[in-house]
Amino acid sequence: MTLQHRAYLHPQLPTLEASYGKAPATDVEALMSGDSRHLLAAWKRWRGERLLPHRRDMDLVSIARLMPRLVLLDVFSPQRVIFRLAGTEIESIAGMRLTGRDHILMAQPDQRASRSRLLWGAATQPCGALAFHIVTHPDNGRLHQIETFVLPILPDSAEAPTQLIGLAAGLPVLEVGSHVTRPLEFAGATQHFLDLGGGIPA
Repeated sequence: MTLQHRAYLHPQLPTLEASYGKAPATDVEALMSGDSRHLLAAWKRWRGERLLPHRRDMDLVSIARLMPRLVLLDVFSPQRVIFRLAGTEIESIAGMRLTGRDHILMAQPDQRASRSRLLWGAATQPCGALAFHIVTHPDNGRLHQIETFVLPILPDSAEAPTQLIGLAAGLPVLEVGSHVTRPLEFAGATQHFLDLGGGIPA
């Protein structure tokens, strides 16, 4: 399989602070892609004057063009974050159906704690979480950067878990007729929390 690669590596990536929560909110937003900022703007409209929106407040029509690259995650615990749904582009790159799979367990063992802290922090602080993932695709060995951005959503039922709506930007573009036969290999990530009014994890 061959891939067409976008020139997506963030120009500031080599100089970004690699630890959590070091950049002020305005600086974190400056790092975000246009699509991530579009999702953030929609999320802010959904919440109005509240800290967080509820699931019933979500207006997916307003982010329709992002749907192929969106995920909705159910956050049950730091070790259990389940895909409620995943967009078609994300599943195409993953090479599998993601609904029902544990996002934490899908990470390589040495990266699970980092992924857990990022997602659990976003869900429970609550706050936004932005990450830039360097991936090596096993079919061609090229490095590529993927941006992910998640925002917390309150459930409509007290019995349901908090959810994260997330976006993947900068996905590799598959050529027509190609198929992913093995998962992307994650070589590392740069992660940031975004203060939405409730602070960020220490």
